[in-house]
Amino acid sequence: MKNFIRLAAWVMLLPLALPVYAQTTDTIRLANKDLVTANLKPGVYQYIVYYTHPKKNLIAGLSLWRREVKFKTDHGKDLIEIKQNWNTNDTLFNRYVYSLANRKTFAPIYHYTRDKNGIDAFNFTTAAITGADSIANNNRKDFRVAQAVPTLNWELDLEVFNTLPFKKVGQQFAINFYHPGGKTEPKYYVYKVIGTDMLNMPEGRKVDCWKLKIEYAENSWAVFWIDRKSKEVLKMEEFFRGMYRYKVRVI
Repeated sequence: MKNFIRLAAWVMLLPLALPVYAQTTDTIRLANKDLVTANLKPGVYQYIVYYTHPKKNLIAGLSLWRREVKFKTDHGKDLIEIKQNWNTNDTLFNRYVYSLANRKTFAPIYHYTRDKNGIDAFNFTTAAITGADSIANNNRKDFRVAQAVPTLNWELDLEVFNTLPFKKVGQQFAINFYHPGGKTEPKYYVYKVIGTDMLNMPEGRKVDCWKLKIEYAENSWAVFWIDRKSKEVLKMEEFFRGMYRYKVRVI
């Protein structure tokens, strides 16, 4: 009888203990090569991006993002080269982005954007992000932000998510991200693997996906659907300021 009581008490504790185990956080450290960069494949990735406003029954901001991933070697260094072209029906809002990162760790090296506001270009070192003074007409040539821990480039999040070491539902990743030129300094954000889902793709096939969620603030979040086999991001649903934003992979 005593053994039965002890067993019953242990079973009652299981629901309390399991979530603690399931929600352990994996901190991504570039120095440790925690990202599985071998999962990132060269090629062209295209997304339809748009906003919806549920209360106004409105679709807006439709654009096509073309992201091209290449691998190259420069001065003996293996690099990831990513070119982005954001095109809309109003050319005023078109945007070109060029980025370089270390192929082994995904540590950013260089980032360049050109849009209606001109050119912003940055160099990344282990200690700081600085304006690239060698680039003509760079709006950010005097820019500098120190970083205590090497950050990842938040403009490349869709590619970074390819390389996360997914293992199970309940897993959490603490990722140090920084948007080049942004006012918020580099810091860690927690992304949670909240489940799996069979995602319906535009061409009719179904894909088994991880669901990865970040909560930016109250009533502000994003969920990413990531192919469990190819590791590629196939969809994003984001909510902020009463609106939804979607990114849907088309190629």
